[in-house]
Amino acid sequence: MNQKNNDQEIDIISLINLLANKTKSFFVLIINFLISIFNLFISLLFVIKKNYILLLTAVIIGGLTEYIFKKKFYKPIYTSSLTLSPNFGSTYHLYGNIDFYKSLIKEQDFKKLKSYLNLDSSDSKSLKGISIIPYTNELLKLKNFRVLLGSADSITASKLEYDVHNKNIPFDSYSKHVITLELNNNKVPAQIEQRIIKNIENNFYYKNKKETYLENLKIKKQYILESIGKLDTLLFAEMKKPKGENSGTTIVLDENKNENIDLQLFDRYKSIRNELVEINYDLNDKKHVINTINSFSDLASEEDSNFMIITPLLFLMTLFLILLFELNKKLNNLPYIKKLS
Repeated sequence: MNQKNNDQEIDIISLINLLANKTKSFFVLIINFLISIFNLFISLLFVIKKNYILLLTAVIIGGLTEYIFKKKFYKPIYTSSLTLSPNFGSTYHLYGNIDFYKSLIKEQDFKKLKSYLNLDSSDSKSLKGISIIPYTNELLKLKNFRVLLGSADSITASKLEYDVHNKNIPFDSYSKHVITLELNNNKVPAQIEQRIIKNIENNFYYKNKKETYLENLKIKKQYILESIGKLDTLLFAEMKKPKGENSGTTIVLDENKNENIDLQLFDRYKSIRNELVEINYDLNDKKHVINTINSFSDLASEEDSNFMIITPLLFLMTLFLILLFELNKKLNNLPYIKKLS
């Protein structure tokens, strides 16, 4: 029995020693790796110091190239954005119009641009592009996905994927859309926003749909106002009459029934007041076929250019060639390579 216990103790001690040796080897490996990286860094600094004139020349050439390119060849692109909220199903028409304007700009059809966007020749030539995308952000995506999960049954909800859902949302499901202009100067034509909107507003179909919708809302609002007036009378007016005036049939209700009727009337009163708030909101929101959320700025902003990477790129290329040259020189000095040559 004692022999068995001694064997177990020896096995445990051997295992501990093995783990200690492996751990020590691991840390030694990490330290050697860090030392190697440090040595490479020092070697790199030495190479840079040795060839600093060549590298400085590359930086100067890159800077001069950027300067000449910016002054002689570079034409900055300016952008400005317009955020719209289409109503009455006009989103498809809006996207179709923007695609049409984009094709006119690409073809440089200044005559049609003047007709559709009321742009003179100089303003038409300043346009380099136009695009439209739905406005969204991560918070809106999460809210929409949460609504979808709440409306789906348990089996369907378990199969829904957030990323797949966001990719498959049709553009007309978004309430707001952003139109971006690209120009070769920072002056945004003042009339272009008005014409983009009017070309949708003047459409007879949307105009008729808007008028019908607003008329129905006004009728509904009038009905609700009358209902509120009657409920005000039932809930808040003095309904008591002098006892001597009771001459007909009198219906007596107990106190509980009176309270129940009052609660029902008050719930109905709150409900139609909420309906009135929603109607007033719709009357304001649907006043136009296209609502403007954010207009084009008078002065467009310049897009970030990529020519500023020339200097660091030329520096890195020069350094890479120097390192290749140094590596080739060291390889040629190896004894094995000398024997082969």
